Amino acid sequence: MAAAKSLFLEEGIDHVSMRKIARKVGITQAAIYQHFENKEAILFVIIEDFFSDLLHVFEVAVSQETEPAARLRRAMRTYIDFGLSRTEEYRLVFMTPMSGLVRAGVAIPRTEEAKLTPSKGSLAFGMLDSCVHQVVEAGATRDLDPDLVSEAIWAAGHGVVSLLITHGHFPWTDKAALIDLQIDLLLEGLLPAGSPARGENRGGGSSCPFGPR
Repeated sequence: MAAAKSLFLEEGIDHVSMRKIARKVGITQAAIYQHFENKEAILFVIIEDFFSDLLHVFEVAVSQETEPAARLRRAMRTYIDFGLSRTEEYRLVFMTPMSGLVRAGVAIPRTEEAKLTPSKGSLAFGMLDSCVHQVVEAGATRDLDPDLVSEAIWAAGHGVVSLLITHGHFPWTDKAALIDLQIDLLLEGLLPAGSPARGENRGGGSSCPFGPR
């Protein structure tokens, strides 16, 4: 698995064969086929392991909060921290071109396939999706489509993680502060227009429904 992961990252998934993986490990190609049907099967296990760990940290994080808004903030920060702690796997899972066959095998969230046989990736996204739906249904936000909000929050989180991974050399003023501010700005944007809580959480105000950092 480690050899395959390394080759996928170095050469790109489409340029890696079972023969290359076997050669790197020092075994015969036939030996690999005793365990995996093809390279997509290997990649799927790598992806599922990554999402299984993400799902676990999500569950632990949100269980520590009782308020829906606070759970959403914690979930978003957990996603970013997790991605930055597993940069090579994050690159492979989210920043590497994959064939449609592999993507379909992961079961995209909200599809009928994902509902019947959810992958770890679908379950992990479902945790974030659930946090968003609870916040919107609690009336803590503007009148928004919760599915769209989930996608926007994921897109923002991914943007921060991928930028810090690919441009770690940039002289960032303060990475931790950057992450906090990004989350603050995004979550404040969900608040109703004219809400007195807008802007207060950046200064540590306690009245913001999304809670302190």
